[in-house]
Amino acid sequence: MALLVLAGFLAGTVISVLTVVAEHSRITFNSYALFGNGALIVPALLAPFALYPGWVWALKRGGRALELALFVLGLHFGVGMISVLEVLVFPVDQTLTVGDALPGFLFSGAVFALPAALLAGAALWIGLRAQGAGRSIAIVVGVLASAFLAIAFGAGLGILAGGAVALERRVPRRTVTIGAALFVAIVAVGNLPFASALISPLPN
Repeated sequence: MALLVLAGFLAGTVISVLTVVAEHSRITFNSYALFGNGALIVPALLAPFALYPGWVWALKRGGRALELALFVLGLHFGVGMISVLEVLVFPVDQTLTVGDALPGFLFSGAVFALPAALLAGAALWIGLRAQGAGRSIAIVVGVLASAFLAIAFGAGLGILAGGAVALERRVPRRTVTIGAALFVAIVAVGNLPFASALISPLPN
């Protein structure tokens, strides 16, 4: 069980590193900027996506709800490393300590990981039980709900992740294909609120 927490923590820490790197970069796509506050799109997209490989791995090991929750726990604290890395690598004040990063360490995962995981769990439960026409309805409703809730720090993207895990359980030979399709879907749906910035050039 500790291995699942560690796996989630490592996944979250990788997300944190990418977020901090993006925050201090100068990456832009027209009016869409990844630096500064724009870097928040990184955990908003990647934290929900991380649920897919983590949960698929846990389920293949015979895991159940507890094991999935343990992965989410690790992911929660891993994403919280954003604040710790900021203090250690890019401190805005040299007097700041790791202790000052504690509120952000606890808060970041609660924003980006936990809501997405709750919605993913619901989507997984429904996806494993839906049959026939009900499955098609569940897919359509799930995509629409994820698009509507995506603006809430990516929480709605957890619906796509949970649905993908349910699909993988039905077609285990397509694990990688489903994961790739999920990543594309998460990036596309998660960026819908910023579509205008992606196509609008910076003002002169």
